Amino acid sequence: MFNKKFLSGILSAALLISTLTVSAATFSDVENDPTVAWAKPYITEMSEKGYIKGYEDGTFKPNNTISKTEALILLSRMIGVNDDSFADSVEFAMDEYSSILSSYSTNYGKEVSFLLYTGILKSSELDNYISSTNKNKALKRYEAAILLTKLLGAEEEVLTNAFVSSSYADTVEIPDSARAYVEYVKEKGIMQGMGNNAAGDPIFSPNTNVTRSQMAKMLCTLIDVIDLSAQTGTVVSTDSFNETITVTIDGSDIVNEITPATKYKVNGEDVELSAIKRGMHVKVTHIAGKVALVENQVVIGDTVIYGLVATTSEAGGSKTVTIADANDSKQKSTYVLADDAKIRISGAIDVFGKIKANNYVALTIENGLVTTLEVVDKTTTAYGTLESVDITGEYTIINVEDADGNVKGYEVSADGVDVSRNSLSASIGDLMIGDSISLRMTYGKVTKIQASSKNNSNSGTINYIKHSVNGTTIGIEANGEVVDYKVNKSVKVVVDSSENATVFDLRPGTDIDVSLQSSEIVKIEAAGVVAKSQLTGIVKTVNATYGLMIIEDGGTEYDVYVNSNTKIIDSVTGRTVLLKNVEKNRTASVTGSNSSGVLEASVIVLQ
Repeated sequence: MFNKKFLSGILSAALLISTLTVSAATFSDVENDPTVAWAKPYITEMSEKGYIKGYEDGTFKPNNTISKTEALILLSRMIGVNDDSFADSVEFAMDEYSSILSSYSTNYGKEVSFLLYTGILKSSELDNYISSTNKNKALKRYEAAILLTKLLGAEEEVLTNAFVSSSYADTVEIPDSARAYVEYVKEKGIMQGMGNNAAGDPIFSPNTNVTRSQMAKMLCTLIDVIDLSAQTGTVVSTDSFNETITVTIDGSDIVNEITPATKYKVNGEDVELSAIKRGMHVKVTHIAGKVALVENQVVIGDTVIYGLVATTSEAGGSKTVTIADANDSKQKSTYVLADDAKIRISGAIDVFGKIKANNYVALTIENGLVTTLEVVDKTTTAYGTLESVDITGEYTIINVEDADGNVKGYEVSADGVDVSRNSLSASIGDLMIGDSISLRMTYGKVTKIQASSKNNSNSGTINYIKHSVNGTTIGIEANGEVVDYKVNKSVKVVVDSSENATVFDLRPGTDIDVSLQSSEIVKIEAAGVVAKSQLTGIVKTVNATYGLMIIEDGGTEYDVYVNSNTKIIDSVTGRTVLLKNVEKNRTASVTGSNSSGVLEASVIVLQ
C-alpha cells in the first residue's frame, strides 16, 4: 500500500543498559586515546545519529569487545526487528521459533527469531552463537565477516565460488570455510585488514576479537551497503524463469529481481515462489539491492470492498485498480482484476478504460482477485431479513439475508448509525433476528437502519437448550420437526404461573408456548416442570469419575450431581467446559432438579 524506506536504529546489547546518549566530542576515552583516533569519525557519526550510545560516565569504551549475542542483536536491528513495518513478521517469527529457542537461555528471543525468520541464521548455527558456552564469547573478525555476508544475502553467492584467492599474508590463519566470506566483505569495503606484518604484507588477523570501535566503523560502512527498504503492494505476476516478481504499488508496477536466496512466506510459513499468487497482498523486503523476503500476511477472503478510485493501470496483460478509503484518502490498497472480471457502470456491462478517478466502486473479491468492479452511487440501500449482528470484530457487522436467500455483511459506520424499530427510536441491540430490515449506506458504511417485526407464536416440546456467550437458543420440537429460536435478552419466562422464572428453570422435554417477535422468543410459558433447585456457592471438590461437585454455600457443603446433559458454562469465556476442567474456588451458580432427593444439575454457570 505504501512505499517506506527506513534504517533501523542500531544498538549493541552492551549499550542497552545505558540511559545517557553522549556525543562523541564528550567521550573522554575517545578524545584522549590516540590509538583509536582512526575510529573517531565513525564513532562521531554513529553517536550523532543516535545509533550508538555511550556510557553514563561519559566514556565510549572503544576497546571493549563485542560478544556473539551483541552481534546478533546488532544484525537484527539492522534489518528492522524494532520497526513497526516488521511488527507482524516479528510476531510470526517468535511463534515459529519459540520451541527451538526454549532450549536456550537467552533474553533476546525476539532478535534471534527474526534472524531465523529472514534466513540470515539457521537453526543449526544457534549453538555457536547463543548456547551458554558461546553467547558471551567475544566475536572474532572472521566470524564478523561471516555474519555480515549473511546479512547482505550473499552467502550462497560466496559459497558458489570454487576458488578464492586472498591477498592477506595470514590467509592460513583464516579457517578454510571463512576465506570466501572475508574476501566478500573486503570487496564491499565493510572490513579491511589489520595493518601489515614484519615483511610489510597486509594481514587480516582473523582470530582477533572485534572491538566497539571496529564495530562502529563496520556499521557506518554497512548503512550505505545494506540499503534496507520494504514495500507493500499487490502481486501482478511471478516469473520463475526470468526470476522476477512484479508488484503494483500505488498504481505503478514494480519488477523485482529475485535470487536463489530469496525467502517466501505465507502467514509466517516458508513456501515456494509458486505459492505466491497473483492478487496476493505482499511485503517485499530489499537488502543490499536484493529481494531478501516476500511475505503474504493478509489473506483476503471472498468479500465486497468499497472505495474511491485513486488510479487504474492496464499493462502487461494485467489490470489493477487502487482504491482509497472514502473517509481517509491516505488509506489505499491495490487490487488485481481477474482475466474475466466484469465491469459495471450504471448497471450495464462496460469497459475497464471508463473507470475514472474518484468513482465510488464496489469490488467483489473471489480467491484474492477482483471478479466484478461496479461503479455505485455514494448512497445505496439494501433490504432483507436480519440474519445476525456481529460485534466481535473491530467494526459492527449487520448480516442480512436477501430475497434470494443470500447472506451479506454490511459494516456499520464508525461515526454512528440512526436506528428505528417499528417506527420507534432504537439501538442496534434492540434489533431481533428475523426483523424486516432496510439499510442505508453512505460510501458503503451503514448510516441508517429501519427495522420492523411481526408478532407470532408457537408451541411444542423443548428438544434442547443451548447457552453461549451470544445468548440462549432453544430448539422447539413439533410434529417431528425441530426449529431453532434465539431467546431475546429481555425474555419473560412463566413456569407453573410463576412469573419470576428464568430460562435456567427450563429443561428438555418440557412443553412450552412461546410468543415471538420476528424470529426471537420474547415470552415463554411452561407448565408441569419438575420442581427445580438453585444454588450459588464456592466449588470445593470436583470428582469427574463420579460426576460429583461439592459446593459450599454459607458454610454448608452441598452435593451437586452432574450428568451427560448438564451444561457447564464459563461466564468469563462464554464457552462450555467439561466437569474435569472446573477449577476449585470458582463461584458457581447451579440450576437443577431435586425431584430424586439429590440436586441434579441441568446448568452450572461459573463466575
